[in-house]
Amino acid sequence: MKHFKQTHISELWLKAASIGSIWAANEIILGSFLHNLRIPLSGTIMSFLSVAFVVAFSKMWPERGLIWRAGVIAALMKSLSPSAIIFGPMIGIMSEAFILEFVLMIFGRRLPSFMLAGSLAVAFVLIQKIVTAIVTYGWDIILIFEKMYDYSIRQFHWENLEAKYAVLALFMVYLLIGMTGGLIGYLTGKQAQQLGQLNSIDFQDNKKRFQSLFEHTTSYKYSGWLLLLHITVLMLGFYIINNAPLQYVALFIGVYISFTIYRYGNAFRHLRKPSFWIFFIVITLLAGLLMPGEDGEMFSMAGLMVGVKMNIRAAFVLLSFASISKELKNPIIKSILYKRGFANLYQAMELSFMVLPASTAAFPNVKNMIRRPVHSIAELILYAETILEMVKDKHDNLPPIIIISGNIQEGKTTFVEKVINRLARKDIPSAGFLAKVIYDGDKRTGYQLKDLSSERNELLCTIKEHEEWEHYGKFYFNPYAQEVGNNILNNIPEEAKLIVIDEIGPLELGGDGWAPAIEQLVSITARPMIWVVREHLVDKIARKWTVGEIYHFMLNESPRAEEVEELVLKLK
Repeated sequence: MKHFKQTHISELWLKAASIGSIWAANEIILGSFLHNLRIPLSGTIMSFLSVAFVVAFSKMWPERGLIWRAGVIAALMKSLSPSAIIFGPMIGIMSEAFILEFVLMIFGRRLPSFMLAGSLAVAFVLIQKIVTAIVTYGWDIILIFEKMYDYSIRQFHWENLEAKYAVLALFMVYLLIGMTGGLIGYLTGKQAQQLGQLNSIDFQDNKKRFQSLFEHTTSYKYSGWLLLLHITVLMLGFYIINNAPLQYVALFIGVYISFTIYRYGNAFRHLRKPSFWIFFIVITLLAGLLMPGEDGEMFSMAGLMVGVKMNIRAAFVLLSFASISKELKNPIIKSILYKRGFANLYQAMELSFMVLPASTAAFPNVKNMIRRPVHSIAELILYAETILEMVKDKHDNLPPIIIISGNIQEGKTTFVEKVINRLARKDIPSAGFLAKVIYDGDKRTGYQLKDLSSERNELLCTIKEHEEWEHYGKFYFNPYAQEVGNNILNNIPEEAKLIVIDEIGPLELGGDGWAPAIEQLVSITARPMIWVVREHLVDKIARKWTVGEIYHFMLNESPRAEEVEELVLKLK
């Protein structure tokens, strides 16, 4: 037997999961609110609020390393949001977290330290905006800003005001905003301690609301080669844009954009918004107006071409990053990260997503957040204690899984049936179903679905052609039997002590078959399960759903039914 997965993560990571979930809710609710209203400096406002409530959290939970862990979780949760553009917000969240963590580690957790940490975290927003503009549009964007600045100071007759002093003044404003955020967070943390605990939540009522949004596979077909292609094209594209004539640049970018839109479809819905293209047009026109022309021309065609190339570059960068973001969700990549020592982060992420609905529901009204920020953030901090209990509760009640694996016709179902019969003699009833082989002589012609509770049988699949049935491999799957199987999993009797699913395979990895019922089942029960899986699919199946301990028995190692029986009794 192989003990496949340990789920016991530290208290520190559990707390980080709670804070990360609330931090992500902050990004989802307030970020969307500010974006939809098109409020200027929304990124700076979000950074200010993040500093305030993270500082407040650190007053309640002062453990070293908590802030950066929560920041990584929140940033990764942001990466799985519906928005295609995620790298900017992800970098901002993680930068804030690491800056806050580093400053507090060096200078301690006193008011001056919190204010210094906040000022540096928010000031990084300005640096990030400058770097992002240069990366997106190239160095020419700085020349346009310089021309705009020169024009502005001439209009106000401030010719003596050098650009470096204006930049320094702007930087000081960001520092002041961050210091204010640190101060509010410090005061909020103290107020939260005075307010006391909020009423606890009824966990039983909320268990049904827990759903893992951190799915590893969907109907979308990921490709490691495509991820490598997008990264390569991104680097190659920068070289072509900077060195090739405009017509070749347009051809190269046009082909790439056409491919990405064909491949990912609605993933780039934001490109259809008029505001997106209006900004591009404005940048192009500004380049034509502000770049120097010949013989005192008011509008420079050379500048216009510079603007066009800048916009082509921007569209290319946005689509490349969006495509890379899409492929980074590849379950294989996540599985590799898990095996390379990121199990704590991986499991904390899953738990954070499970309590995200509760975190979102607990978020204060936007108007109250604006009118009474200190009190609102204090309530969130207190609610985090409840969120932590929800995380612990879910973490401690994940169902343990016993995987019985083998190759085709190696006796997986027969072995599981033997285990079930042994447990039944000890009054341990099982529920679920088995896939019994149907033979025509020595030839395997299909499978029969056997309901363990009612002993009912239904034809699951057959090699005989049925035009209206789903064709997968050499079998035709009976849609009614699949409906019966899902109904069995959705109505497991309370008296059942063990749940059996025979078998889980490629259909479920693609989100079909029993996948929806399994997703629901693992979120609402802590009862042990036996999953029958083909040998080459074990790793993928084990990573697909959020479950507890996984125990793997391989039939080619000749396990005894008594071993599995004893394990079930122990887990029960």
